[in-house]
Parts: sequence; structure tokens; C-alpha cells
Amino acid sequence: MEKVSVIVPVYNVEKYLKYSIGGILKQSYKNLEIILVNDGSEDNSLAICEEYSKKDNRIKIISVENGGQGRARNIGLKHSTSDWILFLDADDYYDNNAVEYLVELAEQYDSDLVVTPLRVVRDHTQDSNVCSIKDEKIVFLNKERLIEEMYYGRLLGATPCGKLYRREILEKWPFPDQLFEDLAIAYKHLMDAKKVVVSNQYYYNYYQRIGSTTKSKYTSKLEDFYRAIEKNYRYLEEDFPDNRELSIALKTRMFTGGFQVVNSMIESAMFKEVKAKSLEYRKDLLMVIFNSKITKNHKIKHILFSISPKLYAFVLKKYLTNK
Repeated sequence: MEKVSVIVPVYNVEKYLKYSIGGILKQSYKNLEIILVNDGSEDNSLAICEEYSKKDNRIKIISVENGGQGRARNIGLKHSTSDWILFLDADDYYDNNAVEYLVELAEQYDSDLVVTPLRVVRDHTQDSNVCSIKDEKIVFLNKERLIEEMYYGRLLGATPCGKLYRREILEKWPFPDQLFEDLAIAYKHLMDAKKVVVSNQYYYNYYQRIGSTTKSKYTSKLEDFYRAIEKNYRYLEEDFPDNRELSIALKTRMFTGGFQVVNSMIESAMFKEVKAKSLEYRKDLLMVIFNSKITKNHKIKHILFSISPKLYAFVLKKYLTNK
């Protein structure tokens, strides 16, 4: 059995560690190295991690000054000792047989990157033993299709969570110190992998807090999203200069992902900036409407925001409040 290193950046998540760490300790696959990177937590997170480490000698704690999730992941990688790396955000959790499944796929298909989707959960009480899709589907895509699927967020996303990596990929392409480091580097991870296996089975539980979309205030760090988009445009020009479909997919990602920036601007009453963003979205409204690869939900958001930012803000807050 290959050893797997599970790297968990920890920052002010004392309420969730019993689920994230507890879920790792319950894994059916036992040959694990669990690396908890305490990223300058100011709450009781470190003490909780230390309590877990006393109970299980597979746990290793690394404490550093706060530097962001990307840096914490890189530090965890440097302290890991296995050839296989798995990431977990500290407020999420894996199903109990997740690692076993990922390793089986890597071995069965001789893959150096295994991808599974994220299951969005609203609380931490969901059964951690049952996958929500009974009929397993394994797909192998060429590089262009992989990148397109990532931009549209269909079979796979940019996050490293729910993916099993051979460590050489991560050593060659470490995470940048940006707020949206996933999107900035995921392209390189997919391109560098010799063989990528994509499964439709859900083993990673992504905790999404109700109302969190509208509560975050704007900060300049949110503009890192657009810098990550620009990096991806440069990558496409280098690798696929004649592939118009990929450029359209990336532009779509800029719009769909950009709603996080838009929502924070609305929350911060940045009305002039919101109006400017609305005009940008309006220019490509028809492209979005007639793109069959874009979800109905994103089309509705795009139409509302293009027509009236005020109407968009009203509908968004009302929808989230009534969830």
C-alpha cells in the first residue's frame, strides 16, 4: 500500500476540525501521513490539532505565520514524505472510503492525477459512507477537453481538493501566493500530468455556508481572480493559439467566477465599480445566452446583472435569505 500525505491548511476553523480531521482518521485506507499546517490561527485551532496529534502518531503539525492557503499547501508539501498528495480544506471533509477509492484508481489506470467532483453540503451531518452517484463513470480526456471542463466547472474544477496528485506535479508547479491560487496553477497541473483519470463519484464534501456569498466585503486581493484569468489567457496563447472554444470557455469562467468580486463590491456599496462591471457583462450577453455549456443558473445571474445591478442584488440576497 502506497503512503498518502493528506495536507490540511488550518486557519481559524476551530468549529470544523472535528469533522475534517475526524474524517481523515476514519479513513478505511490507513497508510496515511496527516500534515496540519497551522497558518497563524488566532482561535483554538492549534490546541485542537495538538489534541488530535496526541491520539494519532500519523499527525504532524507545522506552525507558520499567516501567509495564505497557497503558501500553507506548499509548506505542507515540503514536510511530506510520500509520493502521493491529497489536499483538504479544514472546514470540509472526505467520505470515509475516499482515499481508498482514489488510490485504487491511480493504481488501476497508472495515473499520476486522479480527479473527483465536490459534493456541496450545508452542514456536517451528511452520511460519510455513501457516494451519491451509484453508476460509476470513468473518463479519460485529452488536454484541451480537460482545460475546457475545468473552465466550465463541469467534470472538474480548479480546486486541488478531491484530487490525488503524484508529488512531482506539485513540486514542479507549486501554488502561487494569491487569493485565487487554484485557478492560477490548476492549468499547469493538468497539462503536466501524464495521465489524468476523472471519476463522477463524490467523495469530497465542500461546506458552503448559507449567505456567505453576499457577506464578504471587497478587498483588493479579490482582483487576484482577474490576474489568474490573465495568466490562463497567456497559457492558452502558448499552448492552444488556434482553439477559439477554449478562449470562450475561459471568458465564461471570468464571468461566472467574477460574481464573487461583483457580490463583494455590492456589499461594499461600490456602485460606480459595479456599474462598470455590469457594462462589461452586457457586451457578451448574447454569447452567454446561446452557449449551451453554461448552466441555467449562471445565465440567469448574467442576464439580471447585465440588465440591472440593483435587480441582481435584490434577487441574489432574497434567494440566499430564503434558502
